[in-house]
Amino acid sequence: MAMQYDVKSKHMTASGVVYGNRTRLKGAIISANTTAVARNVLFMDNAPQAGTYSITSTTLTVTVANTLAAGDRVFLDFTSGTAVDGAYTVLTANATTFTVTTAASGTGNVTTYTTVLLEADAYNPTAYSILVPGEGILAETGIYVGLPANITATTFYG
Repeated sequence: MAMQYDVKSKHMTASGVVYGNRTRLKGAIISANTTAVARNVLFMDNAPQAGTYSITSTTLTVTVANTLAAGDRVFLDFTSGTAVDGAYTVLTANATTFTVTTAASGTGNVTTYTTVLLEADAYNPTAYSILVPGEGILAETGIYVGLPANITATTFYG
């Protein structure tokens, strides 16, 4: 296999789009600046869907068209209300709604990212690298990285 010369990188200190077109995820460097409980970094296909949410007790219900199933992982970017952005595990799902567990309360708007390319845990201040073998992971619509507080990521793509 020949060396690939067109690999690019982008360093992120907050959640956002790494690259907005079809590409391949090649690897990443994850760094936490403080020791804490495990925090999940999600590299997602950049296919955001706008929806709404409501919370009853500890169940957060997201209303958005989806093809999710119980146990799937999603990244939720809350654009209004009091819920906390982050990685969540789907509890129940149908074609128009899905539920996750949360400690927040209220209602608001949310942007959902539902196609996980890669998930990594970070819980100590030692940076580490992830090398994706072969041609990398295909991101049909680009790469979005969901970062919790105190985590940075350098993403390699091409």
